Amino acid sequence: MVIPDLILIIAATLTAYAISNVSMPAIIKIAELKNLINAPDDDHIPQKCNVPTLGGIGIFSAFIISYSIWGQALSMQEFPFFVAALFILFLMGVRDDILKLNALTKFIVQLAAVLILVYGGGVYLSSFGGIFGVEDVSWLTGSLSTVVIMLAVINAYNLIDKIDGLAGGIGVIVAGVFGIWFWGSGFLSYALLSFALSGALIGFLAFNMYPAKLSMGDTGAMSVGFILGFLAIEFIALNHTLTNQIWHVSNGEVLAVSILIVPVIEALRVTLMRLNKSISLFEVNKSFARQVILDMRITHHNAVFIVWLFNLLMIGLAYLTMPLNVNLQLGIVIGVGILILPAVRLVAYVGQKMFNIRIKETKTGSAGAG
Repeated sequence: MVIPDLILIIAATLTAYAISNVSMPAIIKIAELKNLINAPDDDHIPQKCNVPTLGGIGIFSAFIISYSIWGQALSMQEFPFFVAALFILFLMGVRDDILKLNALTKFIVQLAAVLILVYGGGVYLSSFGGIFGVEDVSWLTGSLSTVVIMLAVINAYNLIDKIDGLAGGIGVIVAGVFGIWFWGSGFLSYALLSFALSGALIGFLAFNMYPAKLSMGDTGAMSVGFILGFLAIEFIALNHTLTNQIWHVSNGEVLAVSILIVPVIEALRVTLMRLNKSISLFEVNKSFARQVILDMRITHHNAVFIVWLFNLLMIGLAYLTMPLNVNLQLGIVIGVGILILPAVRLVAYVGQKMFNIRIKETKTGSAGAG
């Protein structure tokens, strides 16, 4: 880690932030003039039904421009395929945010984009790190597994884009943590990619925190989910090349799961719910937003803050449990991760009780003073 690297990282982050932050008001204005407003559906909370959904255009543009300037992309042999796949998802997202596409069509396009990255760019896992007793795997097994993981991350991230500020904040945390590791490990180009995404998302969050003026829509959710999935795969693969070095992470696969724990658990919850109720995987669902906001009557700010904090604590838990067997550690991380909704419910309940008590005490004190 040398000073020039840090300067590049700061420059990439600030450039992405500035472009994103400056472009959002223009996107909001154009969306309002052209009536490109989110139509209500059963998957969105009421407050998000009249919000422009083209924030992903600003995020994508800020990320691409910043990384093109500062990212040293020539050092990434897979970069042309990465950009090609990302543009495919971006264009489909814009089309879907303006004129809705059915879920099957979106899945087919997502699959095509991921196949370009995996089989064109050669981005795939060559080892499972001992998970389920499996170490090194064949090219076919590794590439197919990578396709499944990438598709899962894209759609899982899209699931959490239902609460103002949630997906953007989780994206900042995930990209930031990966960025720090890439930087420390000497993989500067991937670090710059991570921090460019973080900067773009921070600029977007200024307009997406409750009450949101803008949503990232499918344009942003699928693009960001794709980038985060790519970073996770590269982290796992590159970590295996650092054996016995200071930045090597024991059970790196489990750490990657903990970093992505919020979309992972939400995807797991939704999948199990649909299988239990015999609902098609391509149907719209009542996801995290309705569970947290409508069912629990918790404020947007509190819900978002609790989930952000939970994500950070899960990363800390993964670090603390690294000495354990990889499968035991994975079980602990997933098991604790499943508690996210009960944890939010508990914190909300305790907070509401404390708030009500304080109100009563204030009223009693006021009455006594009178």
